[in-house]
Amino acid sequence: MLVFILPGLYPHLSEYTASTVQRVFSFAKTIVIPSEEEAAAIMNETLSLEIDPWFMTLYAGDSVQPHAYKEIERWLSTCSDRSAGCIMNPVSITGELALSNHSHLPSSPFPRGPLLWRTEMVMNGQIPGFTTKEQLPFQKYVLIDKQIQLSTRYEWTEVDSDGILYHQRAAPAWMREAEEWNAVSPLLHASTRVQYIDERQNSPIVTVALCTYNDGEYLPWAIRSVLSQTITAWELIIVDDCSSDDTSSILARLPVDSRINTVRQNQNFGKAHALNKALKMARGSWFLELDADDWLSPDCLEVLLHKACKERKVGVFYANHVEWLERMNKQLLYQGIRTGPSHFSSRRLLAEAVAVAPRMFNVSILKQVGGWNTMVPFEGRLYEDIEMLSKVSCFHPVHHVPQPLYHRRLRSSSMTHRHLNDYEKWKNAMSDILN
Repeated sequence: MLVFILPGLYPHLSEYTASTVQRVFSFAKTIVIPSEEEAAAIMNETLSLEIDPWFMTLYAGDSVQPHAYKEIERWLSTCSDRSAGCIMNPVSITGELALSNHSHLPSSPFPRGPLLWRTEMVMNGQIPGFTTKEQLPFQKYVLIDKQIQLSTRYEWTEVDSDGILYHQRAAPAWMREAEEWNAVSPLLHASTRVQYIDERQNSPIVTVALCTYNDGEYLPWAIRSVLSQTITAWELIIVDDCSSDDTSSILARLPVDSRINTVRQNQNFGKAHALNKALKMARGSWFLELDADDWLSPDCLEVLLHKACKERKVGVFYANHVEWLERMNKQLLYQGIRTGPSHFSSRRLLAEAVAVAPRMFNVSILKQVGGWNTMVPFEGRLYEDIEMLSKVSCFHPVHHVPQPLYHRRLRSSSMTHRHLNDYEKWKNAMSDILN
């Protein structure tokens, strides 16, 4: 039996869990995964060489009881050929490591994922193995993500047990675990409806423009959020602004889908130039920007287009967004929902530099105003979002949709964060243009 021990919230308890595994399954091969972001990669590499038909996943702090051996033997003998594994309804222990006085505790804000897995079903299929951190930046949900994927083709066997005691201790309050799960789970579940389209469709209703420069590591998650949309009448135009990282190789590995178009600039011109390139290529009636390090909620396009059908003269629709703080180790911390201004004012936007996302523009109006201005300070490399919102709002209605439809990542390496001190110069020049 192969047993993976994931770090969870308390990785320092991994060796304790490993010792309980070895005490009961002396023949087991136990793999302690040292860090959350390595979980999928380590499991995939190990499983690619594995011949055992089943494997187990535990978290640091879990405890294997002596009678677990008999329980697991019984479960495996009764699993049908359609079963991908066993999901356990456990008796959980408290935060103490003592095995006495354990009791049934409230379940975690998010499911832990299966206990036992059939190796063949995990490693075969359209998406073999577990989803790595490039495709799933929230590696704490790596087991759940795979469970959801397999649920579309296989069944799961539910079992009751007190042979495996799940260690359960509340996450620190600053992690806001319940809010995080509520924000991430819709996209995990949306993956079950992803369908790749080979033939060119009729004109899409909305063009999603993703302009990127040296942000290759973020692209797969952003693209996954577009593929997971609840509607299919979109096109995605990815403009690589002459990146020098691995963006080209990442884009070359994209799934074949006629709705996705990629283009590479022959030199780095900046964000405004890249957006104008996408606008020139756009076939949709609406144009939505997606930053490479951000992602869309699964219903983003559906909700915005539903509003657009009722308000045809609106120049731009915008909504609320969820804000995430990226730590130095790339961990994302939930910061809360940020509400877009209910009453839009270009002067207030310029004065306060309010983050407005998502924003979906009427394509005909974008072309009327001449696209993004590359003659402003910094040639449109900075604050191009504020410039376009200000310009459109001066002449056309702007409509707020009071729902969180976008996820915005705050990181110290972003272009905006590196140029915070340049905003005053840009704002003064922009005020003169608007006047």
